[in-house]
Amino acid sequence: MSISSHPILLAALDLDGTLLNSNGEVSPCTQKVLSEASDRGVVVIPATGRPLASLPPVVAKQPWVHYALTSNGAAVWDLGGDPLGCVYSRYANAAEHETSQPECIVRRCFPVEKAREVYEAFHGLPGGLNIFSDGRALRDTVQQRFFDERFARLAAVKGTEAIQPNDGRFTILRDQSEWMSRHAHEVEKFCMFFHSVKEAQQYLPRFTAIEGVEVVQGSPDNIEVTAAGVNKGESLLALADHLGIPREATLAVGDSENDRAMLEKAGVAAVMANGMEHIRKLADIVSENDNDHDGVAEIFARLGL
Repeated sequence: MSISSHPILLAALDLDGTLLNSNGEVSPCTQKVLSEASDRGVVVIPATGRPLASLPPVVAKQPWVHYALTSNGAAVWDLGGDPLGCVYSRYANAAEHETSQPECIVRRCFPVEKAREVYEAFHGLPGGLNIFSDGRALRDTVQQRFFDERFARLAAVKGTEAIQPNDGRFTILRDQSEWMSRHAHEVEKFCMFFHSVKEAQQYLPRFTAIEGVEVVQGSPDNIEVTAAGVNKGESLLALADHLGIPREATLAVGDSENDRAMLEKAGVAAVMANGMEHIRKLADIVSENDNDHDGVAEIFARLGL
């Protein structure tokens, strides 16, 4: 592949395994590089599979954050001058925070019957299911027990996924099925984590067999489903159109399968050294450094941003 000669004006950064290090932080070096690029006019955005409520505060507080692509592209938000307040507005305990209301530029939810079909395919599987809706992450008490156990297990293991406690960012429902019976038209994305990679692979075919959906894995032990045509790539281009930026002037940086669409559609595709092997093959640039050693800052430097 050849790198576009068009100057980059919009850069979309995946979070886990890309922008965030294994401690869930943005290093001081990377913060400095991204802030300087923003000061020079580059629009830098987090592009995540998470809903708005789960955008880490450490990211929302960065001075370069004004927009956010969330739920694998099911929603794109203008966060105005108070990104952290916009994130807190989708917390279950929002009343305990100073909040602001974001503007949703792009929202692409499931058709009602398709949402119900996908939910039934997930219902009863041995994992923890999150339903993303209007920027919120919705679980019930049964799901929360799974995630509490998963959090305790992963807290002792260094990995590329930045785990997050339930500090209010997750909305706990009385019952997911009850919520789905009334709100199926509001679903942005389904995201289930399993006990193991083997278990995720066992159930993956039942979702890839469903017509009218997009299925990706943000990590080897999970399955993520959005409506057909909903992915990070389409929403990156939608934001570029909104901002009057040509496709050739866009950069995508990622590491995993749920970044594939934006890497394929961006003007320049950059993949982290720690990225999945088949995802690295999509890249115009592969960083020499991984997400624990300022790989994003390296990519920006190599592109002169």
